[in-house]
Amino acid sequence: MIDDLNIGIIGAGNMGSAIIRGIITGYSNNKVMANDIDKSKLNLLQTETGIKIAESIDEVAHFSDLLVLAVKPDITIKIAAKLKNFSGIIISIAAGVSINTIKANAGEDKKIVRAMPNAPVNVKSGMTVMSHTGNLSSNEVDIVKSFFSTVGEVLVMDEKYINAVTAISGSGPAYVFTFLQAMADGGVKLGIPRTEALVLASQTILGSIKIFIDKNENPFTLRDKITSPGGTTIEALHVLEKAGFSGIIMDAIEAAAKKSKELDNL
Repeated sequence: MIDDLNIGIIGAGNMGSAIIRGIITGYSNNKVMANDIDKSKLNLLQTETGIKIAESIDEVAHFSDLLVLAVKPDITIKIAAKLKNFSGIIISIAAGVSINTIKANAGEDKKIVRAMPNAPVNVKSGMTVMSHTGNLSSNEVDIVKSFFSTVGEVLVMDEKYINAVTAISGSGPAYVFTFLQAMADGGVKLGIPRTEALVLASQTILGSIKIFIDKNENPFTLRDKITSPGGTTIEALHVLEKAGFSGIIMDAIEAAAKKSKELDNL
């Protein structure tokens, strides 16, 4: 399916390079071509992965059946305007750039996917949500899903959810890192060395997520299983909820979604 396609990626930054590293696992590197204004970054990526390097946007577009725009929003729009003759699938991962905006610049007939991958794609544990124009066939949708599945989980959702998606999975790793830091700080306050406190906190978070994924139970059900009457856990949960822990997280996600919507209207 995807093995038969030539894949082009414009932008070899953190996200673009992470995607490249993901797709070349079990995929022919001579069917992947990248372009970036930073030639030194491209050369390092070529040395590491063996992919092809394009000297221009036109070159990578001519090569590609599936073209990923992994650049900043303003650059995405400029590149889209150069793709009026492109007949493949355009994938944009730029925050705040709608499908309609890309269509207005590239052409109303274009096959466009708007995707929101998050930072964990760098370790092939990402979460990508994709929306698309209605002119993609079911096979083409499956191809794009297969493409992003090389770096993590994939959901297909209506574009109207993209701001909420950005707030949860796009910004979410920052919330988790903040929680991780706070847990470690608690350990340090109690006298545990920083290094060990970080190991305790990070492994606890990792293991808890693995339990949830494995059991697929309601988080509150899982929480109840380790919350003994009159014990230490309920004492800590009381403090968290008294301070509005759940509400604060919900408010933060709502604020991030609101900001994402504002960016989407720029």
